[in-house]
Amino acid sequence: MIFDKIKNLLNKDDSHEFKPLLSEIEDSPDSPLGLFTFWTVVALIVFAGLWLFFGKVDVVITARGMVIPDGEVKIIQPLDAGVISQILVKEGVFVKKDDVLIEIDPSSTEPALASREENLKNIEIEIERLDALSSGKLFNPDSSKYNAELIKNQRDIYNSSLASYNEQLDSAYTEKSNYENLLAASVDRESRLKKVMDIISKDEYIEEVNKIKSYRSEIAKVNNNISYIKAKFMTENQKELADKQKQVTELKAEVDQTKFRNTKQRITSPVDGHVDKIFMHTIGGVVQPAQQLISITPVDVPLLVKVQVLNKDIGFVKEDMEAKIKVDTFSFQKYGLLKGKVINVSKSSIIDEKLGPVYEVFIQPLETELMVEGKQESISSGMSLAAEIKTGKRRIIEFFIYPLIKYLDESISVR
Repeated sequence: MIFDKIKNLLNKDDSHEFKPLLSEIEDSPDSPLGLFTFWTVVALIVFAGLWLFFGKVDVVITARGMVIPDGEVKIIQPLDAGVISQILVKEGVFVKKDDVLIEIDPSSTEPALASREENLKNIEIEIERLDALSSGKLFNPDSSKYNAELIKNQRDIYNSSLASYNEQLDSAYTEKSNYENLLAASVDRESRLKKVMDIISKDEYIEEVNKIKSYRSEIAKVNNNISYIKAKFMTENQKELADKQKQVTELKAEVDQTKFRNTKQRITSPVDGHVDKIFMHTIGGVVQPAQQLISITPVDVPLLVKVQVLNKDIGFVKEDMEAKIKVDTFSFQKYGLLKGKVINVSKSSIIDEKLGPVYEVFIQPLETELMVEGKQESISSGMSLAAEIKTGKRRIIEFFIYPLIKYLDESISVR
């Protein structure tokens, strides 16, 4: 070990130690650190070149839009004109089926309903009166159903009609009775005259026989008159009864319709869903039939994303392309993105006031919830957003070469 150290010391090349400083520097060997730095830079350049040539990044088109329901939005409309008395919901809130959304002042329908119900009771008690007269029953209306004044009026009419009818019958029966008495007397006298035909004038007997015929004829007329009085009384009452029954049927339909309209003064939700938009915000505002008041997005309707793609970009957008959705409500830097897929590209453009000609593109969200502050939050109709549609991939070097080529092409072609 000691001998090796002595040998190395004797063999050490120290010829340069006595040269001047410059010569010493020239003759000294290259520093390993410099070589390492050089090759490191070369390697980085080569790597960067390879990365620029072979590396690819996504090419995306960014478009603004909003969440919409994929289906029919329920538009709530009033049945009749009226004045809004209450608005019980706000935009964006969840409502259940039959929840009251808006109340319209019922003062326009309640008087009409009360009037029709009163008319209905008047006709119903008239039907009871006419039925009693037609069938010969006593007229005894229900005091719990009709007011005392109405019962009194109808009872007076009933008694008056019945009294008039009975008076006509009594007069006819009295007339009949008189003729029957005269007939009986004539028959008795004729019988007595017949026994003494030999001693009396024949003309006297014939006169009595003619009286008998006349009385019998008058009795037949009175019987016909009695039948006519009865038939007329029955027919008139039955005809009026039929008319009243027809009226009550029509009036009941009107009452039911008015009640239905009255219930529609409380405008309710037809489905479970979210209030999308309220078109009328003024308490005391006048609404007209079929005017749009509220739109509701049903909960069972899937959501779509509708974005507007600029005219210069639409040629690159195809169906089934991937998309990333950034919802404005939930910051994507903090809460992330939603994935989606292009499902439809419109064939014609529409004019936007700010963007000019744009095409509507529909994206199906593959996710509808984001984790926000430890809780799953769903997107809902009406939320604004930005969508990044992936149209393909491009080599990184192209981003540097294409602007140069474009510049050279434009500079050469310019006059």
